[in-house]
Amino acid sequence: MISTYLAQFDQHVHFQHATRKPPFNVHFHLHKGCEIFFLIRGDVNYFVEKTVYPLQYGDLIITNEHEIHKPALTTDAMYERVTIEFNPALLAYFQTETLLPLQCFYNRPLGENNKISLTEQETSSLVDLFHKYDYTNKHPSAGDTLLKLGYLLEIISLVQRYFETNNEKELGVGLPVRLTPILAYLNQHLAEDLSLELLEKKFYISRYHLSRLFKKHTGSTIHEYIVYKRIALAKKLLKDGANVTEACLGSGFNDYTGFLRMFKKKAGVLPKHYAKQVSIQESRQMRES
Repeated sequence: MISTYLAQFDQHVHFQHATRKPPFNVHFHLHKGCEIFFLIRGDVNYFVEKTVYPLQYGDLIITNEHEIHKPALTTDAMYERVTIEFNPALLAYFQTETLLPLQCFYNRPLGENNKISLTEQETSSLVDLFHKYDYTNKHPSAGDTLLKLGYLLEIISLVQRYFETNNEKELGVGLPVRLTPILAYLNQHLAEDLSLELLEKKFYISRYHLSRLFKKHTGSTIHEYIVYKRIALAKKLLKDGANVTEACLGSGFNDYTGFLRMFKKKAGVLPKHYAKQVSIQESRQMRES
């Protein structure tokens, strides 16, 4: 029941307004659910899967739990943003045949159409809601949960509307020609050997040049990218019914103990607990649909 989520609302919805002074690096990451990212200021290229989105004030990035992503700061300008991470199971209670608030998060290929460029009026509407949510977080009182739920529903409804009315879908910019086929190969062969030695021979590129090129354009290492892509694949396999051993081998982790440790580090829970959480959520939704 929805009361289960309302009783622990802040565990299912995380709102954060942050300001930081570069230089610093944000690593690739995955969330347990969906995320809305809104840039207030800073010089940022936002990396989702294998697409790079240059951002400016008034740009949104939307991602789901299967899309690895990271902001890459291109200068030392002050960086400020708002993020909202939320459990999609909560929003499922407000979905009907004609009302699909999560469509923009899932009804598209991974790493495509993640960016929504807003008009001045659209930006103003969302910023006003962000301020209200932030104020409620910082000045707690009775009834806060219902207020924050109302703000969240309004924010997501507007994001879905802006996604639908944005006629020019933001495709982002591609990575350098030298990297594009390499990333495509990585995505298609995650369960296989993806050592730098193998990539060096297959694509006739020095492993050192490849590492420098990837770091330059993403701000992270190619090893980190592969690890997060494999974790994302393991989560999908577990969700589809694979056991932990099958998910380990099917996502390219040959060391079972290492897989457990890395999954816990990146996903926050052990694989068996993740599979159990997904199963409970799906069963609950089926009972209440």
